[in-house]
Amino acid sequence: MVKDAEEAADMKVLKQLTALALVAGALAAVWFYLNGVVEARKAAGSAQGAPRTARVVVHEVAEEDFTEQVEVVGTVQSYESIDVSARVTEVVEKVEFTDGQTVEKGQLLVKLSSAEDEARLAGVKAQLAEHERELERLRKLAADGAVSSVLVEERQTLAEVARRQAQEVQARLDDRLVLAPFRGVLGLRTISPGTLISPGTVITTLDQVDKVRLDFPVPEVFLAELETGMTLRARSAAYPGRVFEGAVVQINSRVDPVTRAVVVRADIDNADHALRPGMLLTATVSRMPRRAPAVPERALAPVYRQVYVFVLQEKEGKKFVERRAIETGLRKTGFVEAASGLKAGETVVTDGYMGLRDGGEVEVSGRFKQAAPAYNPRNN
Repeated sequence: MVKDAEEAADMKVLKQLTALALVAGALAAVWFYLNGVVEARKAAGSAQGAPRTARVVVHEVAEEDFTEQVEVVGTVQSYESIDVSARVTEVVEKVEFTDGQTVEKGQLLVKLSSAEDEARLAGVKAQLAEHERELERLRKLAADGAVSSVLVEERQTLAEVARRQAQEVQARLDDRLVLAPFRGVLGLRTISPGTLISPGTVITTLDQVDKVRLDFPVPEVFLAELETGMTLRARSAAYPGRVFEGAVVQINSRVDPVTRAVVVRADIDNADHALRPGMLLTATVSRMPRRAPAVPERALAPVYRQVYVFVLQEKEGKKFVERRAIETGLRKTGFVEAASGLKAGETVVTDGYMGLRDGGEVEVSGRFKQAAPAYNPRNN
């Protein structure tokens, strides 16, 4: 019995010692693992903290022209335009023009029937010639005292009346000649010889289009910045890629109370008659032209509402970057205006700035060549 009790006690002690050994081994393994993790993290930290040289592409900032632009849509109008019509009711005798013809000022377009007035003018001129001959004879007789001066005055009055009658008939004849009041291009003919026309009957149209006018509305918020002489560039869907240049010549005195816009008129040269009245043009009005530093868009590093660039610096033969906040302005293809914070001649990083930090050392691996061309759906 005693022997069995002793063996049981020995077995219990042996189990306890085995358990303690297992716990000690586990603690040692944990310690070695944690120590290895700590050493690995220290090594990683040392590697990350080590300075490294980044390879970057740079661009030297230069000044370029920037202009604020307002885009508008307007309708082409003739510089001068009329509906050609007669001043009297009469039958068309001759049509002296063709459709689309370019005519000069004073050129005959239509001749109306005038036989009656021509006959009357011939009769009046004959009477005037008779009165002038008689007046000349009476003046000679009056000089010799053969007739009284009263007869001379009466004949002189008759001659003057005949002269005025001749002018009246001539005016009626002139009304039967339809002339071009200015140089321009004629439209389609709407009458034929033998047509009875009256005042208001449209014979054709006449437009002066060597120079055309473009009327377009501009929101009233831009009213203070509008002025005559401002340049304008217009485009038409009928002529892709072509730009028509003009200038503002007049600003309407009233603002439309419904649209809150003011109508602006510009003159555009149209020597080749490409633009026609009624065409729709999309125009941009340039204002506040200026020169300012231009930064490539790819050099910008926006962070929330602030825009940064990395400016290349050099000291003691080493190149490093300075992280600098700038204010941007207008944009053009691939470039942005640097309104403040940057000046011409400074060099900025355009590629490779990911991971850069202020004061980080860099190595220049290339120069920025050019911005990508603007997207054009016609070329794709």
